Amino acid sequence: MTLNTQAITPHLGAFVCGLDLSRQPDAALRDALEDAMARHLVLVIQDQDLSPAQLRDLALTFAPPHLHHADDNVHFADGLPEVLELRRDAEGGHLFGGGGWHADVTFQKPAGYFSFLHARVLPPVGGDTGFASTVAAFNALSPGMQAMLRGMSAVHSYDGPDRPEHKTLTVTHPVVRKHSMTGAEGLYLNTMFVTRFDGMTPEESQPLLLWLEAHMTRMEFTLRLRWQPGHLVIWDNRFTLHYPSNDFSGHPRRMIRCATLEPN
Repeated sequence: MTLNTQAITPHLGAFVCGLDLSRQPDAALRDALEDAMARHLVLVIQDQDLSPAQLRDLALTFAPPHLHHADDNVHFADGLPEVLELRRDAEGGHLFGGGGWHADVTFQKPAGYFSFLHARVLPPVGGDTGFASTVAAFNALSPGMQAMLRGMSAVHSYDGPDRPEHKTLTVTHPVVRKHSMTGAEGLYLNTMFVTRFDGMTPEESQPLLLWLEAHMTRMEFTLRLRWQPGHLVIWDNRFTLHYPSNDFSGHPRRMIRCATLEPN
């Protein structure tokens, strides 16, 4: 099966049209979507209208769900534990997932796999989401830096840097990951959850972490998505970072998200 795709940038992202994902995809469509994800890492599927249950069912055809632990800022859509409602009221306040470039669920094993985010209510302008390709970023590094990073691991903790590492939601991952389908290598780091490099102190780790984040989020490795009604965005947390822009006021924003975990 061939999807109707249009690349957004040379390294990252593609629009997909002509699909109706309100019903679970059959094997041929699922394989086509996985192939497109391997090539583009972020898919923007247009003209969808999914309920929280339909979004959950779609995501679960690819991998097990991530069930978010209890948190003051977490709201479940229609009471479904697999689907978060990411909301901000017109009066402002916290934008869930804001605060920096990151990937979902890097603080546990199995870690985050594909995330599915569907627009329900949008401000007239603003609230865009940035995405960055850690594959393109890794490819642009010098051979010496690539070789050094391949031998390193990093500690990811839910509470993030500047706080004690979480007692249960803290794990160590290799800094460089290889895609099982394409063989491409990508950086697996983010400053929201990474506290330090394994075997190093946070103070020793910080200069390289900050330099790598600045490198990964260079303009040529990124795209900025302006949400439109009906957009469903799927991204691969293993090889991308994302950043929700908290730049709007006076209007509500409602999204629903189902994150999945790496399949065994």
